Amino acid sequence: MAVDFQVVFPQQIIPLNSVTILRGMNPRSLDILGEDFSAVDEILINDIPSPDVVILSKTRLLAQVPPTLKYVTVTSVTAISRELTISPKSVIKFRVGHVASKVSGILRLVQVFLKLLLTTPGRDIFAPRLGGNVLKDIGTTFGKDESGGIVSDIILAVDRTRRQIITIQGQDPSIPRDERLLAATVTSAAYNKVEAALVVAIELTSHAGRAATANIMV
Repeated sequence: MAVDFQVVFPQQIIPLNSVTILRGMNPRSLDILGEDFSAVDEILINDIPSPDVVILSKTRLLAQVPPTLKYVTVTSVTAISRELTISPKSVIKFRVGHVASKVSGILRLVQVFLKLLLTTPGRDIFAPRLGGNVLKDIGTTFGKDESGGIVSDIILAVDRTRRQIITIQGQDPSIPRDERLLAATVTSAAYNKVEAALVVAIELTSHAGRAATANIMV
C-alpha cells in the first residue's frame, strides 16, 4: 500500500453554544460554552490560536485572546478537536505533526487532491501543466452578491483537478482502490460574512466507495 508523509489533518469542529468576553479580565479572555471540550486541541480566535486555554468542565472553558487582538473586535471563535475525522464538520489544517507520520487510504487521496488543487500551473517545473489553479482567486475582493463567479471558478478548478488525478492514476495500476479517485464534487459553497470569504465543501469518492468531505475557505 502506498503511503505519503502526512501534512493534511482533518480535525472536527466542536459546536459552541455561547461566547462571552470576561469584563475586567487581564489579559483579555473569553468564557466559552460548548457541547464537549474533552478532546479540544486548540481555540482559534479570529483564526489565531489562543495562547492559553483553561478547561473548567466538559462544556466550559476560558480562552485568552491573542495579544495581537488586544484592541481588535472578536469576530470569530472556533474550537478544534484533536480527533482526526473526515466529515462535513471537519476543518482541513495543513501542518507538520509533532511526530512525523505517514498517511494512506482515503486520507491520502484527500491530501493528494488538495495538493494538486492548490497547485498553480507552471509552478512545478517537472509537470508545468498540472494544477487546479484555485489559488488564482485568493485575495480577490468580492461581496455576497458577487460570489457566484468565484464559485464557478472553484467548481472548474475542482473538475480540472479531478480529471488530472484520474489521468495520472490511470497510468499506475498499483494504486489501491481506496486511494483511487472516482469522483470529486463541490457539495456546498456558503458565503461567510464575518470572514468575508466562501466556505467550500468538496466531496471526494474513491473506487472503494468511501467518501470524504474536505472543507476549504477562499
